[in-house]
Amino acid sequence: MKKRIRQVAFVLGILISCCLLGGCEGEDKHNVSITLIHAWGGTEKDHAEMRDIYAEFQKEYPEIDLQIISMPTSEEMMRKVEDMVMVGNVPDIISFSGVGENCLYDFLVENDMALDIQPYIERDNDFSQSISDVNREYWKTKNGELYSVSDVLMLSGGYWYNEDILNAAGIEQVPKSWDEFQMMCNQISDWALKEGTEITALQPAAEGYLYCIDHMLSGSEQARTKGQQFVYQEEEFTTAINQLKQLYSLSVSKTPEYSYRDETNLFNEGKLAIYINGVWSAPMISDDINAKYALLPSCTEKTVSCESSGLGYVLGKSGNEERQEAAVSFLKYMLSKDVQLQILERTEQIPANPDVSVELYKENKDKLYQAVSLVLEADEKIEVPSNIWSLEQKNYFTESIFDLLAGTISVQEFEENIKMK
Repeated sequence: MKKRIRQVAFVLGILISCCLLGGCEGEDKHNVSITLIHAWGGTEKDHAEMRDIYAEFQKEYPEIDLQIISMPTSEEMMRKVEDMVMVGNVPDIISFSGVGENCLYDFLVENDMALDIQPYIERDNDFSQSISDVNREYWKTKNGELYSVSDVLMLSGGYWYNEDILNAAGIEQVPKSWDEFQMMCNQISDWALKEGTEITALQPAAEGYLYCIDHMLSGSEQARTKGQQFVYQEEEFTTAINQLKQLYSLSVSKTPEYSYRDETNLFNEGKLAIYINGVWSAPMISDDINAKYALLPSCTEKTVSCESSGLGYVLGKSGNEERQEAAVSFLKYMLSKDVQLQILERTEQIPANPDVSVELYKENKDKLYQAVSLVLEADEKIEVPSNIWSLEQKNYFTESIFDLLAGTISVQEFEENIKMK
């Protein structure tokens, strides 16, 4: 009996030792743990795909434990980051998803909380070549630091149109000037009234009016930007506002709660002829709609589009080399050719890596290809609104533009508030 007890005890000892060793081995599986916070927490298909792409990083780098915090919107993400920063817990990776320069980004850079990625680029040629030129041009500081790297390009400056509706209304070609654009909208409205349909020529969300005014001001560089920021010029700005009012007169009155999602739904239901949004909205358009992309008019004879790199991934400067290297590994992963192809295939965003060509999808992503080609072939490029207007100006514009267009506030009050932001 005693011998049997000793044998059992011996076996149990071995099992316990194995369990302990296994437990230690499990703990050592990840050499370093880092945190990623992003705003891809919504219910849309592209949001789910991006979350999956983030999660798949773990397979490529099993030694890194990626803790992911998903927020449904950029606004909620930024509030969460601000809360974390206030208690000294800066995330290792912040995905700003193109929101544009803002107070939070400035605070991180000015207080030495953001990691300068330039030294890592200089010692890794493959990493360097995966970063877009427009990213470097816009986000590199005067001193040569680079605190933001985006995995996608922002291509816009145009609108989608339902070709079947335009053909039915007798529109033979897309307009090249704002006067012609107004005439096209009038012609669609007259046709819809005559036919007794519920079709509206256009119904822009607040962001759409922001795109329009940038193009209306693009003929005068001084009126539009100075050092990549919006500069208020009374005469040009007032003229552009009056042009927006003419477009608004063809629309049904809306409020700031009306968003691009509402506009998308109207377009997909065949109730909207013109849908103002960027190239990235291609996957949101129904296959039942015969949609094509056209550039917004400019105030010159040249075609104008937006090709930019918005605020992308900003890495926290923790002082811990292992965590910082792990965060840089995440950037390399997101910019690698394989992942960039997945971003294009699964979300129809435009990859930032210059080595990835949309020509690969010329046949099975025809809407996207047509829109991208048009934007890239434009004579001149301007920044997207997020890179031109301060966050405060942009927020005020989108929150107040419907009040201005409806006459609830005066042009003078609107202009004064813009100047103060």
